[in-house]
Amino acid sequence: MPALAGAEIAAGDSTRPETLDHAFVGVEKVYLVPPTAPGWDRMQAALIDAARRAGIRHVVKLSATGVSPAERSMSLSYHWHGERQLEESGIPYTIVRAGSFSQNTLFEAATIRSENRFYDCVGDARFAKVDTRDIGEAVASILTSGRHDGMTYTLTGPEALTYHELAERLSQALGRAISYVDLSPAERAAQLEAAGLPAWMAKEFADIYAADFFRRGGGAETTDDLERLLGRPPRRYDDFARDYADELAPIAG
Repeated sequence: MPALAGAEIAAGDSTRPETLDHAFVGVEKVYLVPPTAPGWDRMQAALIDAARRAGIRHVVKLSATGVSPAERSMSLSYHWHGERQLEESGIPYTIVRAGSFSQNTLFEAATIRSENRFYDCVGDARFAKVDTRDIGEAVASILTSGRHDGMTYTLTGPEALTYHELAERLSQALGRAISYVDLSPAERAAQLEAAGLPAWMAKEFADIYAADFFRRGGGAETTDDLERLLGRPPRRYDDFARDYADELAPIAG
């Protein structure tokens, strides 16, 4: 990974907690991005326990908007438990709850390129899509500033758009008409499985977007947390669409 050139790599396996203590040797601060896999609640807990044993001075945990133990979504419930585990660990921490990523559109790149359309099961729900580049800059600022202990930030983009409106923004940036096709949750899960996603992941995407927090409109909230952390307005979805236009260009015939 060229982006990691110059970084010191420490290997550890969160499914094997006995490998983690060595990975934390000499580490002072941690950015905890929970693994995406079945049982990642246990992996997350193992990482927090290892950080506690190592005497880590500060953990920044990536979480999500809408976390709750009552949500059907694995992600939203596991993030909630991870926040509680971190709070109870005694480690100084900061939690960043991110909204739905602008870069999630890249999961739909194949059909955008070949069909000029993308699919999901969100209806007319609105999303304040947040750019992952802004999240990265905000986390770097938190980790290097020596402040923010005990704080929880909700990171969102500046405007809440429906997926039909996202399609309009993509159309403007790409110079061709892009449309959004709404599916039922079952149709969306089946489509994702057919595209090669594991069954558990296909179900998770359908649950989080169709049955739970986001379909109810929870993703429409906007905050000024990113602007305060970055000292500038966050990127808009239009910025994402323009900057990633090459990756969504049509397939040459």
